[in-house]
Amino acid sequence: MKQTQGRITISIDGYTRVCLTAIAVLMTILIIGLWASGPEPMSGEQAVAAARRVKPDKTLLDARAQRMELLKEARETNKKLDKIVAVLKGGEMRVVLAESKTKKGKSNAKKRSTSK
Repeated sequence: MKQTQGRITISIDGYTRVCLTAIAVLMTILIIGLWASGPEPMSGEQAVAAARRVKPDKTLLDARAQRMELLKEARETNKKLDKIVAVLKGGEMRVVLAESKTKKGKSNAKKRSTSK
């Protein structure tokens, strides 16, 4: 930076000039892309009108509704678990225990039946 008779002269090297030019070009492309791709943003009045037309999801705003939904899902899960327990207690399931193969390539699998 040089200062002569009230004027300041700044010299910029080539690398800085290339970087600044690249940034300017990329920002221009970004602005053109945003301008060309989307509709105009809504004004405040239009946004309020659109929000009134759309029914809000009550579960997001109502803690009671969220808890009721969770309770409903928990009951459904309990019903499924009860069915699994009934099958296990009924003896209709066959369990097979398998171990990894030994060095010789033979399997040491044991088969057991839980039926009564």
